[in-house]
Parts: sequence; structure tokens; C-alpha cells
Amino acid sequence: MGQLRKDILRRHGMAAAGMLLFTILFFVGYGMVYQAPVPVMAYIAAVLYFFAHFTVAYYIWNDRTEGLSDPSLTLPVMALVITYMSTMIYLGPSLRGIILLGLLNIMPFGVFRLSARGFLGISLFAIACYAVAIFFTHYRNRDELLPGFEALTGFALMTSLLVYAFIGREFSVLRMAYRDKNLELRRAVARIEELAVTDELTGLNNRRYLLKTMEKQRALAVRQDIPFVVAFIDIDFFKEVNDDYGHRVGDQVLAELAHLLRVSVREVDLAARYGGEEFVLLLSGLNLEAAEGVLERIRISVETQRFSEAELSQTISIGVAQYHPDEPTDEVLGRADRMLYEAKRQGRNRVCLEKRGYHPSVNQESSS
Repeated sequence: MGQLRKDILRRHGMAAAGMLLFTILFFVGYGMVYQAPVPVMAYIAAVLYFFAHFTVAYYIWNDRTEGLSDPSLTLPVMALVITYMSTMIYLGPSLRGIILLGLLNIMPFGVFRLSARGFLGISLFAIACYAVAIFFTHYRNRDELLPGFEALTGFALMTSLLVYAFIGREFSVLRMAYRDKNLELRRAVARIEELAVTDELTGLNNRRYLLKTMEKQRALAVRQDIPFVVAFIDIDFFKEVNDDYGHRVGDQVLAELAHLLRVSVREVDLAARYGGEEFVLLLSGLNLEAAEGVLERIRISVETQRFSEAELSQTISIGVAQYHPDEPTDEVLGRADRMLYEAKRQGRNRVCLEKRGYHPSVNQESSS
């Protein structure tokens, strides 16, 4: 269960506990004031109220309100409480002082969610419910109420509720400002985290993210025996591009090659800029034979594409190594790097794979 849902349920629990205390006070007070049994209607109203309140809590518990603008259903619950209390005023008008205090105590519940308009609306609803309860009480027994006193009490209630509405508006403004600042802070943190693992020029992930992802891929290989291949890519004679056309064109070449690499691999793979004109592809779930076909297609795509505003022809050299169990990630990177230099030694514009069946431990034993 998420923390937000826990907070919502805790608030509803506090509200239900408060209303239980109010109900007990009403029942005890009714017997003391009227010297008579509590009306059956009061029991029915109490049962209906608590049934409705716990139904709301049940829906929140089961994530039924998560898609709503107010998942805590603050406004309906407050309206339910006000209706319940107004019913009790009608049933026990002599206890309305206790009931009105309870009514005022429920208003802070809206601070957590209601907008300024919501506070004003629920305040007007409370005033209307009180007026209706007093009207029907007076209609039922004209001698039980004093019109002047009731008008004064109603005015005091209206003033108190409007003050609550004003205070609630201030809380609402503060809450919205806090929410906006919090959202802005989250976006800033997300942007900082993105910049920390993203190469600014190409938009690919950087070396730091690559090494972190390789460790995760290594853990998958150990636990689930999922192979992966590392391909080191270098742009052939890239220094000449910068010398002849300038760094602006060179940056265009790097960015366009990065885009080509990104769209040429699957979502489960990773294309990263290692540094300078060097890139690395992390191909998940492939062995050397399968990776060779993918990388050959990429090499041909680069060879046939024209890069930058200068319409330059470029080629790449690729060195490829496969991860072997129990070896550190820097070892497979190092072997792919050595294969890259072998591709350059053989004339560039080619894919050079480590020998099939090569294993670091076997190689070390034969060397010793």
C-alpha cells in the first residue's frame, strides 16, 4: 500500500473516530436532557452514516478511487457528515450546541484536499442543512425553539463557517503552491539525473550509465544465463573531419551517427557514447554469430549514408566481444576494444569479432 493511500485512510479513521465520539455524546446527552429513550431514527441515521463512511474507506483501500481528482473523496464525506449532524439536530434540537461544535470540528478535514471554491461550497451547504433542520424542528413544535435565538445562532454559525472557508482558502493556496514547488523540484531532479547519465551532444547514454547497465546485464547473465555482446565502434578518420570541416560539422556527424545507432538496435539493447568518436553497443540475449549480422547491417547503413550538411561519406570500425561467466565487465570491454584496434589494423570499415570459443580463463591457462 502506498504512503498516500495510508495517509488518506488514517485521516478517514480519525474522522470516523471523531464521529463515533460525537454519536456517543449525543446518545448520552439525549437521555440526560429528554429523560427518554433515544429515537429509533437516531440509531438508523448512525448506522447509515457509519456504513457509508466505511464503504468509502473500503473503496479507497481497494484503489477504486485512485483515478479520481480527489482520491480521498473529501467533499462527499464532509457532505455526509454534515447531513448526519443536521439529522441529529432535528432529532435532538436541545443538543444542537454540542452538535454545532462537532460540525465546526469537521471543517478542518477539508484542509487536506478542498480548493477555495470547495471550502465555500461546503460551508454554504452546512448553513443550508442547519437552516433546514431548524425549519422542520420549528414546524414540528413551534414552542420548542425561540426564533430570535435561532436566528442569532444561525448567524454565528454562518460567520464561523465563512471564517473557516477563508482560512481553508489560505491553506488551499499554500497547498497548491507547495504542490507546484514540489512538482518543479521533482522535474529538476529528474532532469539532473537525466543529464548525469546522458551525453549532451548525441542524446545517447554516457559511459557512466553504460558501465552501470553492464553490471545489471552481468547479474542477469549470472542468474538467468542470458548472454550479451559488447561492440566497440569508432568512426574512421574522424580527426580529418574536424580538421577539414571544423568541429561544428564533426558534431553533426556524431549526432547523426548516434541517431542511426539508436534506431538500429532493439529496446532491450543499449547504445552509448563512450567518449570522443567512440560508441558502444550492448546487445542483450545475443551471441557472437547473431550480433555479427546486426553489426554488419549497421556498418553498411553507415557506409551508405551521407552525414552532416557537408554530405560526408563515413565508415566505422567495430570490435566485438561476448561476455563469459564470472568475468568482470571491464574485461569484456577491454576485449571488444582490442578487437576494434584489430579491425583498424586490418584496414577499417569492418566488423572484427573475437575468436569463437574464446574464453579468458582458457586463454590465460594456455599462455601460462
